[in-house]
Amino acid sequence: MKVALVIERFEPLRGGRETSTAQTAAALARRGCEVTVFCQSGAPGRDGVEVRPLRSRDRTRAGRLASFAVNVRRAVREGRFDIVHATLPIPGARVFQPRGGLVEAQAAAGLRRRRGLKRLTAQLTGPLNRQRRRMLQLEQKVVRDAQTACLAVSEMVEREFLNYYARSDGVRVVYNAVEVPDVDESRRLRWRRELRRQIGAGPNSPVFLIVAKNYELKGVAEAICAFARWVRSSEGSHGARLVAVGRKKVARYRALAIRRGVHKQVRFVGPTDDVFAWYSAADVCLLPSWYDPCSRVVLEAVRWSLPAVTTVYNGAAEALAEGAGIVVSSPADEAALTAAIAELADPKQRARRREACADVADRLGMDRHVDELLEVYREVTGRA
Repeated sequence: MKVALVIERFEPLRGGRETSTAQTAAALARRGCEVTVFCQSGAPGRDGVEVRPLRSRDRTRAGRLASFAVNVRRAVREGRFDIVHATLPIPGARVFQPRGGLVEAQAAAGLRRRRGLKRLTAQLTGPLNRQRRRMLQLEQKVVRDAQTACLAVSEMVEREFLNYYARSDGVRVVYNAVEVPDVDESRRLRWRRELRRQIGAGPNSPVFLIVAKNYELKGVAEAICAFARWVRSSEGSHGARLVAVGRKKVARYRALAIRRGVHKQVRFVGPTDDVFAWYSAADVCLLPSWYDPCSRVVLEAVRWSLPAVTTVYNGAAEALAEGAGIVVSSPADEAALTAAIAELADPKQRARRREACADVADRLGMDRHVDELLEVYREVTGRA
């Protein structure tokens, strides 16, 4: 089967939807599919996957998107693909899987996390955003095409299709998935010892880990505030650490940690290729997101037997339903986030949560995800 995967940018090391698309493409190729990734810009192909950038010289992002949509349609027509599986709205795609969520849901999240003048400014300027308007126009055309199979990476995104387009027919959940490295226990223990020594954490001190690039969207400030509140109220918490991984510019967050009196316990680590080493060093994954269709970080943590804390605005919260972590109502609910930190600072509670992680880990793997994708492809092409 010839499969065209379409994504705006294809740089798997960036994480998020780009890593997910790369892992999906490689898994499809291992199943015997002939996979080509079409993108505006991207890294060279690997794992049997061809990558074809379709560049545009338009000066505006909205213009480049419009040109890209036209170029993709031409390229897939010439390549005679069986399936066009797009992660952004490309008219003519037979499968639409918005890994970043729907446009209106993203806009709502942007307003939700702002207050006062910043919120008012976003409300006034949002409709003027040409890129968002163009993306919404394309999305409306794709979703309203009954011939397009719409895939949601979580039940939360499935509800977005219903809420914003009143569409449920032809919409199904193909829950997000992640791959994790095959690492033996001795290496995990070595990583744990080395990194905990690096951040000054003792063998029995709880280490809370945030992995993110967009600190605003992922609730890093809220996590620092809740962590500080727990530290103030808990005896013996001076050895605990909060580690934020993934971003270079952290001055305002470092300043926040100083104001809250926890600057000696909060560590900032820039972008890293060793995220699984940090999962090994940590005891809890924190990701109080303002919006996440289905966070890879939480799923990776669960597959790594690391209990997680997130919010109802993250589709990955569904993976925690059987006890693999704690879900709070909002990043702004500091009391609930503090209570979750306090609960998982207890090693007995963490042990119970780790057992729940093991129970759901296999369901979050790429094999299950690709099985479900191939079933959709067969149905769409009439090969079922």
